[in-house]
Amino acid sequence: MGELSDRFGQLMARMAKGDAELFRTVAEQNAAIRQLVGEVAAPDPAAVLSGAPPSLLPREQCQLHALKARFRTAAAAHAHLETALGPAPTRKKTWDLISETLVQGAWPAPARPAAGGSPAGGGVSREALAQMEARLARRIDQLEQRLLTALDRLLTDP
Repeated sequence: MGELSDRFGQLMARMAKGDAELFRTVAEQNAAIRQLVGEVAAPDPAAVLSGAPPSLLPREQCQLHALKARFRTAAAAHAHLETALGPAPTRKKTWDLISETLVQGAWPAPARPAAGGSPAGGGVSREALAQMEARLARRIDQLEQRLLTALDRLLTDP
């Protein structure tokens, strides 16, 4: 009976050692998976879910002195923005507007007219609708491209 008890004790010790190795291996695999997911995941999930467009330049390059050094004139910076984002909703070419647009990644929304100032007795002009449609189409294209890029990155990385 003592021999059987010793053999059972040895078996239990081997099983405990095997379990410890298994748990250590699983923990290492979990850590590796967390690291891979951290590398692939978007830096700010809230920004991705909110649909905020990415900044066109890093924030430090959107400062007034950096913009003037890069573009020299507000007209040149405004032309660069129009090639990247399409026609501007306003004709203003101020450095503040340019800086804000570069940070936001989209033209700022134009101010709404007062209730009594609408054309055609309260309707919206066809030109305004066409501009809004163009902006929405560009925005949808940008979102689609970001989604495809994220999916491609997730599917191609092992």
